[in-house]
This record gives sequence, C-alpha cells and structure tokens, in this order.
Amino acid sequence: MTVPPADPPAEAPAPGESSVSIRLPTHPSPPTRPGFPLLACIAPLVAAGLIWWITGSVFVLVFAALSPVIAVAGLLDGRRSASRQRKRDTTAYAAAMAETGEAVDDRLEHQRRDAWRAAPSAHRILSTPNDPDRWADPRSVTVLLGAGETPSGLRLDGGQGRLEQTDLQARAAVLTGSPITVDPDGGVGVMGPTVLVRALARALVVQLTGQLSPHALGVRLPAGQEWDWARALPHAQPGQPDRWLIVAESGSPAPAVAPGEIQLLLADAGARLPPGLATIVVLTGPALARLIRGPGHPAGLEFAPLLISQRHTDGFAAQLALEATSAGMGATGGALPDSVSFGSLLAGAAPGSSPPGVPGSLACVIGSGEDGPVWVDLSVDGPHALVGGTTGSGKSELLVTWVTAMAARYSPDLVTFLLVDFKGGAAFDAVRELPHCVGLITDLDEREASRALASLTAELRHRERILREAGARDVTDPRAEGRLARLVIVVDEFATMLGAFPALHAVFVDIAARGRSLGVHLVLCTQRPAGVVRDALLANCSLRFSLRVNNRADSQAVLGSDAAAQIDAALPGRCVLRRGGGAVHTCQVATTTEADVRAVLRSVPGGVRPRRPWLDPLPARVTPTSLAALVPGPRPPELTLGLLDEPDLQRYLAAGYDPAVDGSLLVVGGAGSGKSTLLAALRAQAPHRISHVPADVENTWDALLRARSELDSPRPRPENRLLLLDDVDAVLARWGEEHRAAALDLLTGLLRDGPATGLRLGVTVQRLTGALQSLPALCQSRLVLRLPSVYEHQAAGEPAAAFDDTLPPGGGHWRGRRIQLLQPDRADHPDRSDDPQRGATAPSAVTEAAGRTLVVVAGIPGRTISTLRAAPARDTEVVDLCALTRHRLGARLDLTEVAAGTVLVADVDTWQSQWAVLTGLRQTAPVLFDGCSIADFRAITRRRDLPPPLAAARGRGWLLGSDGAVRRVTVP
Repeated sequence: MTVPPADPPAEAPAPGESSVSIRLPTHPSPPTRPGFPLLACIAPLVAAGLIWWITGSVFVLVFAALSPVIAVAGLLDGRRSASRQRKRDTTAYAAAMAETGEAVDDRLEHQRRDAWRAAPSAHRILSTPNDPDRWADPRSVTVLLGAGETPSGLRLDGGQGRLEQTDLQARAAVLTGSPITVDPDGGVGVMGPTVLVRALARALVVQLTGQLSPHALGVRLPAGQEWDWARALPHAQPGQPDRWLIVAESGSPAPAVAPGEIQLLLADAGARLPPGLATIVVLTGPALARLIRGPGHPAGLEFAPLLISQRHTDGFAAQLALEATSAGMGATGGALPDSVSFGSLLAGAAPGSSPPGVPGSLACVIGSGEDGPVWVDLSVDGPHALVGGTTGSGKSELLVTWVTAMAARYSPDLVTFLLVDFKGGAAFDAVRELPHCVGLITDLDEREASRALASLTAELRHRERILREAGARDVTDPRAEGRLARLVIVVDEFATMLGAFPALHAVFVDIAARGRSLGVHLVLCTQRPAGVVRDALLANCSLRFSLRVNNRADSQAVLGSDAAAQIDAALPGRCVLRRGGGAVHTCQVATTTEADVRAVLRSVPGGVRPRRPWLDPLPARVTPTSLAALVPGPRPPELTLGLLDEPDLQRYLAAGYDPAVDGSLLVVGGAGSGKSTLLAALRAQAPHRISHVPADVENTWDALLRARSELDSPRPRPENRLLLLDDVDAVLARWGEEHRAAALDLLTGLLRDGPATGLRLGVTVQRLTGALQSLPALCQSRLVLRLPSVYEHQAAGEPAAAFDDTLPPGGGHWRGRRIQLLQPDRADHPDRSDDPQRGATAPSAVTEAAGRTLVVVAGIPGRTISTLRAAPARDTEVVDLCALTRHRLGARLDLTEVAAGTVLVADVDTWQSQWAVLTGLRQTAPVLFDGCSIADFRAITRRRDLPPPLAAARGRGWLLGSDGAVRRVTVP
C-alpha cells in the first residue's frame, strides 16, 4: 500500500489569477527575395558614354565596365541581409515561445498550489494536533479523493496553428497533479480491493471528522476490528449531532439513510453498489483509480488515490477526543440543573468530596457539574483567575458566590477580600459586610486611581517585609504561618477600569507575577478579555471561567475553546471552567441570596477584624474624637493639623506641626476652605503661647506693631511663640497704600527676624499675588487648601496633578500628602472670638477727654457735631468753630475765649486759619480726628509717622494726646 506525498506547499495566489489569459507569440514571415538591380547597372553605362562623347577619353569606358560588377555585388549583399534577418526572427520567436511556456508552467503551478491549499488534506489533519482552525463547521464540505488531471481554464490567445503552439495550448489546458475533490453529499461509493478501499475510506473519515465538530457530525461505523481506530473518535460517541456519516461495507446490512446524512459505501471488486450514489470510485491499483461518477468531474477520470494506512491513524482518535473534551464537546455525564441554590449546594457538598487539602488551600464549592459539586481552588488552580461573559450571563453572581463560598469555609485570618466594582458598587452589596471584606472600591476618579496604585504597591512591599522578617520563602512556608492572610482582589468590569486608568494594568501585571508567593490573588471579570487583558497578565491567570459570550472569538480568548459561545442565553449562571491546560468542564453556578450571606456571617467567629490593605478615602470631617479613633495612641508633642493620608504606607497619620522645627506656616486656600477654622484649632491646642488675630485691619496692624516691639525690646521673651494672622491678603486690600506698604515691611521683618527670638508666624491667604508672592520663600512650611483654579494651585507651589476643586472644607495638601484639617467636635457652636467683624475694642473719645477741652478735626463737621451732642455726656458744650468763624467774618479767636471742658469742632481748613488757637490748645487739650485722612492728620500735626489704621463703618477716630501719642478711639 502506498501513501501519496504530502500536499505541495501553499502559496498565495496572484491577484486575478483565475481569469488570466496568455497570448502566444506570432511566427515571423520569411523576408522577400531581392531582385536584380537593372537600373543600377544601366545608369553607370549611360553616364560613362556621355562623358566619353564629351571628353573623348577612353579611360572613362573602364568605369563603364565596373557597372555590372557593382550590380551583382548589391544583389549578393541583399540576399545575405535577408538571411540574417530570417535567423534573428527565428531566434526571437523561439525565445518568445520558451518564455510563454514558462509563463504557462508558472500559472499552472500557482493554480495547483491554490487548489491544494483549498482542498482538505488528511495528511495536514493528521500532522497538526490542536489546530486552531479545527472544527470550523463550514456550511458545505468537500473531501479529497486523490491527485489527477483537471481542466485548468487557462487560455492561450493568438497563434497560427503551428505544431509547437498547438502542443503548448494542449499543455496549458490540463492541470496535472491537481486535487480531485468531491462533495460527499449524495453518498460516496468505493469499489476495488478491500485493502485499498479501506485505505481511501480512512482518508475520507479523517477529512470529515477533522472539518466538522462532534456537534455537527456523528459517525456510525461498521463492525470489525479494522475500524477500531475510529471508535474512539468523539464523533462516534452517543449524542445528537446535526448530521451523520454512515460507513458501510459490502456484506453488511444496508443502512437506513435519512435526508442530509452522508453515506460512505465500500465494496469489493466485482460487487455491486446501490444505485443513486452521487460519487463512485473504482480502485484498480495503489496508484490508479477511476472516477465513474462524480459531481464536477468527467466520467472515467483517472487519478492517483489518497490512501491512508492504519498506522498513520494511530492516536488520531485519542487526540480528537482530548480536543473535544477541552472544547467542552466530550461525552457528558448527568444532566446539568438549570439553577442551583447556594444553601443546597453547601448542604450537598460532603466534606469528603473536597479536593485534597494543601497548605494555604482556598478550595470551595461554587456550583454543580455533571458529576456533582464543582470545587475550585484559587491557590492551587490559579494563582489568578479570569472570568468572561456577556451582560446578563451571571458574572457578578459568580463572583458573589465564589466570595461567599470562600468566606463560609475560611476565617478572616486565612483569607480576606478587596472588592473592586466599576458598575457602581451594587454588585458586592451582599458581601461587603463580611468580616473578610477589607475594602470596597467603586468607580474611581483620577486621584483615587493614583491612590489605588500606591496602596496596592504598598501591600506587596508590606508582604515582602513580613516574609523577609520571618525568613520564609513564601506564604506556604511554615515559618510564615499565621503572619499573612491571603488577599483575594476581585475586580468586576476590569476592562472598564483599565479603559479609564491604563496605568493600573502595570500594577496588576506586577501583582500577577509576584502574587503566588506573596499570597495575593486576582479574580478579574470582564465582558470581552480579548485585546484588553495583555498576555503578561493572561499568562498567570491559569484558572479560567467563561459564562455565555456572543461569539467564538470571545470564548477562545478565555478558554481556548468555543464552548462558551454555545451556552443557551436562557440559562444565566451556566459556566464553562478550565484549569490550566486541562479539559473544560461545564457547570451551573449557584445563586447566592442575602439570607445565604447572613447565614455565613453568623457562622464566622467574632474577633478583631483583619488588617486592611486598602484604606477608605479621608473623611470629609475630622474631629479630635474621630482622629483618636483613626490614629490610636498618644499624640505627638507638636501641634496637630489634622489627618494625613499615606496610601503608600497603608495608614492614616496625625499631621503634626512644630513651629520651633518647621518654622513659620503659610496656609493658602480659597474662601470657605477652612483657613480660619485651622487657626482656631491651633489656638485651642496651646493658648498660652499662640496668639490668633482675626482678619481685621485694626487687629492685624496692632498685632504686627506689638510683635515688632517685642522683638526690639531688650526684655526677656517666652520661647516658641506663634502668631496666627488670618486672611492677610484680604486685610492688605482694605488698607490704604501707605499702611499696606508699612504692614508688608512689618510682616516680612517678623518672618525674617522672628525665629531668632522664638517667634513664628502662621499666615493664611486666599491667593499669592503682588508683594505676597515672596511669602513662600519666607515661610518654611506650606499648607495648600482648596483653590478655585489649577493656576492658583500651581502658583501656591503644588503640582497640577494634585489639584482638586471638589475637596471638602479643611481638605488640602501638606508636604505632598492629602490632609483633612482638624475641626471642633461641635461644629454648631463656633468660637465667636475669632469673628473678624468684631474687631478690636477702643475707648470713647469723649470719655478720654472728660473734663478737658477737646479739639476735634472733622472731615464732615456737621455730622461730627451731631454725633457728639448725642453722646451720653450731654453737659459737654460742643462748639461749631466753623460757624463761629463765619459769624466773625474770619476774625481770629483768642485762646481766653475757650472755656475749659469745651469741645471745639472744625474742619482742617478752619483749624489752619485759627492756627494760634490750635497751637495753644494742643499743649493741654487732646486732638480728635474724626473722618480725616492721613493727609489731614499730617496737616494738623506736622508729623510724618502713620496713625493706626481705622476699620470702616465702626465710628473710629484718632486721638492725639498732649503727650504726643496717637490712639484709636470711638466717636463719641
């Protein structure tokens, strides 16, 4: 028995090859034979005779004798040229014919390769296990009978019917060595010697079972050990395929054939085949067969049959059976239920049905399979799992059941769960109260994504540190027993998370690579893993689940099988499971209710909750009580600013500020960001050494002067004093230009010179503009609260990435970390002492000048006079000096005319006109400036120093005493 050689190598067809025609070269015509040049011979004779007649020279007649010689030479030269041209044309024609022959051979070779590539090949099927194109289940199939001659369809145009052209046309019309394929529908009959017939039949069975899956084709074989090799085919197992291939031999009962089924009837030489078969092949020898009848082929076509020996089929049926099992097409046991409850599943899973225990096992039962409860072990089968499935297929239900099953079997000191849900968080509502659950992360924003990166990376470092301290190799090492609980990170809608935050993929790849030894496991759930989960992550997800998907590509991406694409959409929770490179198994995932979770919750022993690798975001309000609960332990000696978030260390920290070490403090924040609350909280912590100055033009000025005076005073001063100035930029804006410049000089001087004397400042501003841009260089510490724009945030010295306009009051950034400032426990009783509208207290001008003459310089004398006369001390005489001067027509007053205790009121111009009286009165009488400008003050006092600033709308004035001191007073 012979086996034909393997198929020729396939090659891509040339574009438009099937309709190419080739033109034959034209045979050259023979050149015309040249005639005798009679005129060329006569013309020299006539010319020589004329010259002789004219000249009489006999020598001319010698040239006449050369005329025939020249004519004969020209005739011979023409014939020689024609012979050469004939040889050239013959050579060119032969070359063109050779080139055309090569083109014909190339076209035929391309057609032959195309035909073999398109034809089914038993050799390729036998030699390619786990072919990804296996079982494509095409609508129509063909089978290869062997190799022979078929019409090529190649046209040779032109030609003159010459023998060589006719031979080339005949050669181009036939494609030798072409695959002879037929459609098996309608039945195939094979006659000939039994050995040869069975060899061809084996080739046909291999081709059909290699193209069609067990779901599409079943095989019924005749009795006899010659067909034992095929009985292990998955197609030969009991089932309900779409159609059947019925193989029958002569002498066996004629099978009953239903419409659509394929017959393969084998008969010995001389036997008869039943009528009605579409294809009949007669084998006359190992290398020759005749096609008696076949669709698309002429009757009597001879070809070399494709014969497969039984040796070549050894192991083929077993290989297909393994592939069918891996694809979920193997023989099934008991029927799967349409639904399974979690309670009944746990009750029916006997302890002995659990897989053998291994150190650190996470084995649990999640559903019911064909052979009973289905157990999975994330630690052994994983270390990581991938779950795929379309919307509504039951992915979230699988995750909840799996988490609940592990929680029912293992305590929180053995396994914990970090749940990530990018569908809003509702998927894990049922299990979030389990003590095993150490965190629930819902849809992240950009800042929370960065926090997730830091927290997960920190968890890996923490576990590495614990193992290193224990001297353990991994979490299963006995030396690490009890030190680390396994952490299972369950992510629902993993693709959605990566689409929003691609940087998280690198973190998950790192976890996947190191998770097994560190006891960190991933369960990644997504609708379509293809193109989303990269190979570096997929390679570590050995445990695969796929619920119903919409197409074969999605099923192949998860399982390497089409099984999940065949799940009925009416069966949510139906799942195909694959462990590593093993076979796939179909199961029904249990449905878990809230009552099931509560039952598990009651069964978990109480105790200390496990360590949380993922902390919740900072609370919007931090009070001393909540701070003590979140950060237990004694407080540091420095002042407490609030709660600091350190996700890279997986902890909260009480943010401390020590003025002696950290220097002056600059707080930048918009309106309502919590600046004033911070200053009040600092003042409450150490009132004996902290002064809090509200945002007030008078209080701030007085505090700056007082602090400058203390610095310049030689008297000893207390150490580590802190002066808190609120909303300095707003106060500067309300001062006049001269006061603003003087205040800035005082402020910068205190920031520069204060540390040498133990004084530090705490300054709050809404924005850093103008002269305040130098404050960051003078303040050693900076706290940035919420600001209205990213530009102001950057101007405050913080990176643009940290900008967050949604921060709650008290939220900000301290030394590169997110902070939430400390607030009083009772927010409904604010400290009114810090109200900037209250301002500093000032004595009454009338009271200060009681019993003495009072000189009043008024911006608006009439208003001042009304105010003074309405004062409680009504016995004081108020004299309108302006009116008196007008009454006397500008005459000067005499000092003796002023009675003691009189209040003299006039504007600046009037007092300057009465300068002698003013000079005399100033020696004993105080001078009150009401509603006057600094220029008015200087015009009367002839002094260049600045009086203290006055708060608007508070009835304030300056009182210049007889000792030269200027004080702020109320009018009256």
